[in-house]
Amino acid sequence: MMAVIAALAGNPGAQAQDSGTPPAGTAPVPPPQPLAEELVLRGDNIITLLLGGLPMRFEVSAEAFGLPVVNPSAAAQALLVADDRRGWRFGPVVVEGETASALVDFGAGAVPLAVSWSDRAASDKADGVIGVHHMPYKRVTFSFRDPAPDEVLQRFPLRRAGGDSNTRLGTEVMVGKKKLMMIFVPERPENLITAPTANFIATHQEGGFEPGANGIAVMDFGVERPTRMMRIAEPILLGDLAIARFAVRIADYGEPRRVGEIAADDPRFDPGTILVSRRKGRGKPDLLTRIGRDQIAHCSSITYDLAGGEIRLSCAPR
Repeated sequence: MMAVIAALAGNPGAQAQDSGTPPAGTAPVPPPQPLAEELVLRGDNIITLLLGGLPMRFEVSAEAFGLPVVNPSAAAQALLVADDRRGWRFGPVVVEGETASALVDFGAGAVPLAVSWSDRAASDKADGVIGVHHMPYKRVTFSFRDPAPDEVLQRFPLRRAGGDSNTRLGTEVMVGKKKLMMIFVPERPENLITAPTANFIATHQEGGFEPGANGIAVMDFGVERPTRMMRIAEPILLGDLAIARFAVRIADYGEPRRVGEIAADDPRFDPGTILVSRRKGRGKPDLLTRIGRDQIAHCSSITYDLAGGEIRLSCAPR
């Protein structure tokens, strides 16, 4: 049928005759092959798929949430017609966009999938960005380097958050009486949190800003947000990972007023000090933490087992 549709597109006066067999002299179209169970990504993490019948290069991202996002040039090339609008908020910065339903083929036949775009490019090295949660494979592995002989496999329950429209994949750890969502993001170097989450973590783990630790976090669509580096006296333990430093988006969704500053002789960071905190948390933190590649630099790969509901890190001893 696909061959017939293509022929009609090239010859508007043609009559469609779908007899179930190809015309004489025409090679039969091979059926789609079944997908492999695992997708292994190395280097730039780019795959090629068909969007509306056109080959498009997509950057697979562990940080991407919600719908796949294409660059405006790719949306125009695929002749996408918007059927809804959506936006992305980064603190006070809002990026407006549109969505459309399209046929996407990973290699085993086209399936309908909603995609979105804005007037800003989603990727500077591909036609778009797609999240791990949209992959049709049982497992997706990001391979950073060859494994060391003595690496240990760490296993974490895979959790989905954000509902259908803003799906995120990560794992959870208890901080105080709340669950903190941890999302592994090897695309960025630092562990990244918003100001309300910084207030929450600082309250429970005794955190403070490091002097002169100003920076910039580059978000989706190239949006830049100011940050300051926060260190906590009581690291958050996630398996064998001891997470102690966070880049705080200081101007997003509030202000990190409860973080404070780290003085040169701050007793909270003296290994011989026993901490007792009486501070109370305030506000509504998003409880979302992006774990950057500096935190997992000793790990050779991360696997999202979508069928088994597990995230696995293969890491060398530290």
